[in-house]
Amino acid sequence: MAISYQQEHKYQWYTKEDKQVHCQKKFVVRTPIEECPNGYPKLAGFMDSEDTFGIYRRFGFLYSRVLLSKQDELRKLEDDLDAMDNRDAHTSDKTRKCLKSRAKDFARTSTNGSQTRKELLQTVESKLYEYGGILLQAQQMVSLNKPADRDHLSVQHFLESGYEDNGQKLMPLMEGDNEFIYRKEDLVTLRPGRESAWLDAFVERLLKMIHCKPVQETRLKSNSPHIQYYTKQRVDRLVTLIISGIMLVLLVVPTYALYRVTNIKASTTNATCIGILLVATLVFSAVLSLFTKAKRHEILGASAA
Repeated sequence: MAISYQQEHKYQWYTKEDKQVHCQKKFVVRTPIEECPNGYPKLAGFMDSEDTFGIYRRFGFLYSRVLLSKQDELRKLEDDLDAMDNRDAHTSDKTRKCLKSRAKDFARTSTNGSQTRKELLQTVESKLYEYGGILLQAQQMVSLNKPADRDHLSVQHFLESGYEDNGQKLMPLMEGDNEFIYRKEDLVTLRPGRESAWLDAFVERLLKMIHCKPVQETRLKSNSPHIQYYTKQRVDRLVTLIISGIMLVLLVVPTYALYRVTNIKASTTNATCIGILLVATLVFSAVLSLFTKAKRHEILGASAA
């Protein structure tokens, strides 16, 4: 019986060295930062090495200037169209009929080199298309998330401190080209916001404090001792475990406290129970606000339930 390539490959034996080479080939998805030429290629390699490093300017001021210019062009065209409509409405019966029939209006020819309504509407359509496209782009830019402080500082530190190559300190960009990183209010990140981004940062700092070594997949991104990466899947699992533990505590502790209080025969039992419920509700609402993207009405509904 013939064995397919996949089956034959599956039962092949590997030596220890072959396994290491096989794993490296499996995990290499981009050129390591150190192998990128110095300059914009190296900066691009660094910013592409981690999703949170994709920080760029949105050029909000330029979008505003262009939109204002296009808006005024449309205002002028709108005034011209209104003036043309008013002029035809008060000239003669023939011109008034053109306002009631698109076919007759578009069949009119230009007199004295003036622009017809058809030509004017075509100009308006073109300008509206440009204005609408730029307006939607500006809206998408505004909706992008702001970079976290730690991610912004990481890219800024890479631009300011550079890296060492054979004992020589090299800067990725010349002075002036790196000024975009200082326009913090105009910077956006390509990564969508996560519900517990600050908790992810805390976990990564904790891993760094306990000197947790990155796995092979992340080590292949860079061999610099000053750049450390951690696997997103493992960080997410640890964050999920922490959140699950917090939710379990919020469920068990108030229940146990109420159970203990109800077994005590005292005049203040009802007040104590109300106090426990109030504190538990406030803590639950705070956890929802910190760890999720729940809206205000959603937090209110969950707390009331």
